[in-house]
Amino acid sequence: MKVIDIHPITQTGVNSKEKYQDGRPCFSPDGHTVLFERAGGGIARPQFWIVEMASNSENLYYKSDTYGCLRASWSWNPKQKSNQIAFTGIYPKGAVPVSRIMLLDENGVNNSAKHLIVPGYKDSELSYPAWYPNELALLMTNYSQLELLKVNINSLGSNVLTSSKYWSGMGTVNEADSKIIAFAGQPAGSGKYNQKINKILLQVGNNTPVVFSDPVKGTIGRAPWFNPNGTVMAFEAYSNSQKLQIFIRKVDLLNPQSPSIIPVSNPKFGAQHAKFSPDGSKMVWAQNDGEGRSQIYMGKIVD
Repeated sequence: MKVIDIHPITQTGVNSKEKYQDGRPCFSPDGHTVLFERAGGGIARPQFWIVEMASNSENLYYKSDTYGCLRASWSWNPKQKSNQIAFTGIYPKGAVPVSRIMLLDENGVNNSAKHLIVPGYKDSELSYPAWYPNELALLMTNYSQLELLKVNINSLGSNVLTSSKYWSGMGTVNEADSKIIAFAGQPAGSGKYNQKINKILLQVGNNTPVVFSDPVKGTIGRAPWFNPNGTVMAFEAYSNSQKLQIFIRKVDLLNPQSPSIIPVSNPKFGAQHAKFSPDGSKMVWAQNDGEGRSQIYMGKIVD
């Protein structure tokens, strides 16, 4: 398994002179569009933009006059007719909470996203939403308690999925078996929750999580994401050049350390937040160019 035909898909061609910070991409349900967040270049607060695969055209998709738009997850669930986009709304410093889970209908007009208020967590800093495959539910990070929550977006019922023995964040759900989740975690009480300590932990139901990222060479592991059939996971870790790099690894529940860790992005440039296309044939991620901008990159996955 490897990733080939790696190339940028934003700030190219007629847009190649731009100097934006593009980040945290995700695919539309049909796989024809990539949504991403854009900042810099005079943009007051992060906005969502899209790039169409067929035309390579970039267009503003959604913005708010009040909050920044970050960490989008586009629902592929056919039961959800509005194909909602869940994302993190970052409000100005002093707001309570600053970080909120927002729901936006597909093609919703600017400022139309609704704050998902979770009972018992009204003032909690909630972030990093990820859709469940066949439920109207989200996995999200409660940064106030460093735990992962499963929240039904209709009933607003919630459950804590991770143990208090671990500080947990940046969760992802296995679409083939939603009892399987992965997250960036570390033992509770181990310094501060940060990317210099996080490892990718793989958890099945209520079982004790196991380390998925390399416990020796890849001691760091963040922002995991399963491919659609749940057999491969992408994540970011520090490369030998001490820059975050995208890696992929097959998922083996019985022997999670046995499959090879495969590097994807260029280790000379920092890269983050990989996502898969709905058919599992492509990946996208954000990558810096070393000159003050970041672009969305795409690659094709082959055996």
